Amino acid sequence: MWNPFKRKEQRSAPIAIDELLSYLGVSNTGAGEFVSPQTAEALPAVMNAVTVIAEAVASMPCYLYRLKDDGRERIYKHPVDYLLNEMPNRSQTPYQFKYTMMRHCLLNGNAYAVIEWNSKGEPISLTPYPPSAVNIYRKVGGEYIYQITDLDGKTTNYLQDEILHLRHSSLDGFMGRSPVTICRETVGLGLAQQKHGSAIMKTD
Repeated sequence: MWNPFKRKEQRSAPIAIDELLSYLGVSNTGAGEFVSPQTAEALPAVMNAVTVIAEAVASMPCYLYRLKDDGRERIYKHPVDYLLNEMPNRSQTPYQFKYTMMRHCLLNGNAYAVIEWNSKGEPISLTPYPPSAVNIYRKVGGEYIYQITDLDGKTTNYLQDEILHLRHSSLDGFMGRSPVTICRETVGLGLAQQKHGSAIMKTD
């Protein structure tokens, strides 16, 4: 319930545990390198793989179909069709939106976008947020709450039906797993080899 006398609290943007460990110089691999979605992109193999997949998915149109007895028919002039193929939000094209979501999903295992609804119950915008800005809590009844912190430090809670949540390689059916985390040791070895090679070239 809205309380006009409640003090407005200013919060700073949260820092992810991976970012904190990276700043502290803590290693999380046997090769002695710290691996996170950000550091993994320094490997050309990771960067190229993410870029190729994200660009391929982003360039694909997303069509809606209605099932019929004799097959299916494409649905035109639908709010979801407009968001996915015309304008997902005020800042991005459909290509940019899908590219952003795929990059988040491939590097972090999860991608999030806030769904804005109008008074008719129709979706009117999809706004992506970086996974580092999202915290998820489970209520006693089993419902999940998405807590998102924007660039201004403002925190807002969203229900499940207000969030588009993409998951990669999920084990529990809810939270995805990052390919970078799954292959962390291999990525760490690649980073160590890259650093070692650079050091040799520098001394020569």
